[in-house]
Amino acid sequence: MHILIDSKPVAALTTKQQKSLALSRVEEAVTGTVLSSAEATDAFVRQTRRWFVILGGIAIVVMLAISVAGAVSDPIDGWSIAVGGPVMAGVLALFLRWMLRRRIRSWNRTLEHRGQGLPPAGTTIGIDAKGLTSGPEVFAWPSLAIAEVEMTSYNAPSGDTTTLVTVIERLSLAAGGRAVVLDRAMLRNGPQLVDNVWRHLCPAKA
Repeated sequence: MHILIDSKPVAALTTKQQKSLALSRVEEAVTGTVLSSAEATDAFVRQTRRWFVILGGIAIVVMLAISVAGAVSDPIDGWSIAVGGPVMAGVLALFLRWMLRRRIRSWNRTLEHRGQGLPPAGTTIGIDAKGLTSGPEVFAWPSLAIAEVEMTSYNAPSGDTTTLVTVIERLSLAAGGRAVVLDRAMLRNGPQLVDNVWRHLCPAKA
């Protein structure tokens, strides 16, 4: 099995990396469909914008609350906090807008690669206890093996430290002389499909 983490090849997953895998819930049966490039892009932008709005909204509310509290508790010098809070909130909003555009540009750069090897848009892909189906084709679990896995990793804040989080982005499966590609962002129910295929084919690492 060829392993890529952040586009860099590694010989094998370390124990720390295995424990850091962020897998969706266990499901015996999952069905999804292959998305077109436009559908996948729309879904990515919606999801990313939603998270930015939620996180940015929380941060801005906290900043404004601190500004109001400062002005009320110290009417003389509190004005500087009252003015500084909205200014910082505005700066944060501009920063988040820049980050959103950066994420979208990064997505667009990888879109062509993500679509490579996938069945045509609209193809139904599913898994159950017996195996994987891709359109009319059925592959029993014993006939499948992971030829390549692509992952991304990042450090998430955790108190005073950070925690490594690793996400499975894409699986290339070997089925005899055939190849089956699964990409979490190019499939409806992609995370559930990709993660549960990983569990079936690499149970020791899941």
